[in-house]
Amino acid sequence: MRAIWRVLLVSAAIGGIVCAVIALRNPWVTFTVQSNIVLALYYLWRLLGRETSATVKGAVTLHLVITGVVAFFALPLPDLGGGPRHWGNLLLHCVTPVMAFVDWMAFDRARRPGWADPLKWLAFPLAYGALVLVAAPALPRRMAARYLHDDVLVWTDYALAALAFSALFVVAGYALIALHRLTARGLAG
Repeated sequence: MRAIWRVLLVSAAIGGIVCAVIALRNPWVTFTVQSNIVLALYYLWRLLGRETSATVKGAVTLHLVITGVVAFFALPLPDLGGGPRHWGNLLLHCVTPVMAFVDWMAFDRARRPGWADPLKWLAFPLAYGALVLVAAPALPRRMAARYLHDDVLVWTDYALAALAFSALFVVAGYALIALHRLTARGLAG
């Protein structure tokens, strides 16, 4: 069951990435595509029978869960008749985040992430924030916040946004760990 689930998960991520490549001019700069590439590589690694730590799985899961949550609040629902862009949005913003969360809750129950892990999981989002800051002038407006395109960068706005997203990642990371541990107890009891 776990292997079939993970094959479907990897297929959804790859399908969504292919749709993004077809539909977008430069999909590689989006957090959504980058986090789904990491997800596909991680689960391909697992399908090959390779082991990883709960820290790595937690990071992959967290990044996809945040992708799904932000998409839920910030993007319109995908129009399934709209072609590759809309199918890519559905797969990368809805399907893979939900599937990654289900995998987190259902499989690898003996693996316990540490309470310090959410702070480690910030490495990728912070690196991505730096990438956006450096690459913002070349990015389409829809891929970077508007204030990054102004003639004068509003550093306080960028810093506040980075701080808010960092807090969101840490809080969500601790919520994932708590849910993981609570369900592990429930299954053991």
